[in-house]
Amino acid sequence: MNFAEKLKTLRKQKNISQEQLAEKIHVSRQAITKWENGNGIPDIENLLAISSIFNESIDSLLSEEKSLISKNEFLYDSRTEYDLDSPKKIDLKIGTAHELIIEKTSDEKIQVIAASNKLSFIKQQVKVKIEEDKRNMDVVVKHTSDLSDLASLENLFILVRIPVKFVADIELNAELENLKVRDIVFDSIEFDGKAKNVFVTNASGHVELNTNSNIRLEVNGVKGKIDLNHFHAVSKICFAEGQNYYLKNAGRSTRFVDSNAKVISGKREKDDPQVKTDLIVELNGWKSEAQIV
Repeated sequence: MNFAEKLKTLRKQKNISQEQLAEKIHVSRQAITKWENGNGIPDIENLLAISSIFNESIDSLLSEEKSLISKNEFLYDSRTEYDLDSPKKIDLKIGTAHELIIEKTSDEKIQVIAASNKLSFIKQQVKVKIEEDKRNMDVVVKHTSDLSDLASLENLFILVRIPVKFVADIELNAELENLKVRDIVFDSIEFDGKAKNVFVTNASGHVELNTNSNIRLEVNGVKGKIDLNHFHAVSKICFAEGQNYYLKNAGRSTRFVDSNAKVISGKREKDDPQVKTDLIVELNGWKSEAQIV
């Protein structure tokens, strides 16, 4: 189902009228009608509100829309492919973009796709440079001086597909609105930079998020470990239903809290010590807080 169909279905399942939903998220009834008719998608703040009301992750709400790059449904794109023949440590320098998706491919080529509905000269403005040696591969996405960081942050989408049998360590540097890591098994992904929203879905490995900015993290079907390495930041974490996890408070003056700001650091999702833990979420750094929502 696309977003319009899913929103309508969820609303009816909860027996909520369009007027009631509009009141809950402080928009007009006409806005709800527009979204349910497929004539638009809410902005991130309204998506977060809808996500909370229906206990659905944003990734789930946009499960069809999130594959637009894969389906060639952007008006403009630029594609780069490069053969891989062995596992390598991949260093991704993306710069500024609205969204970055990292996923696997069954092909033997690493694929980097830059896409947009507004940047009509994307092939001239966005360039991908790939260099490698026996153990390492550098992937650099650069834009020309006539493409501003603001335009990139609002309109540039990047998809990086890595061959499933060659995925190893990934180092990532970027400034993003959204970072999505999905449907992939890896040793580690280390992110340095800024990202307002991070989605980790159906993935396995060690994710390190090194950022001093506040983030919203959505986790669904993840195995391994996620490190939040923060300095004086406040983040929110949303776990999908059925996601096992253990919260580990490791930093100085750091803590996890629930939706009522009650400290829950180090507490399992369930009190049963025998419960299987697929995922450890560790909060490191100084004077940082993560709220479980």
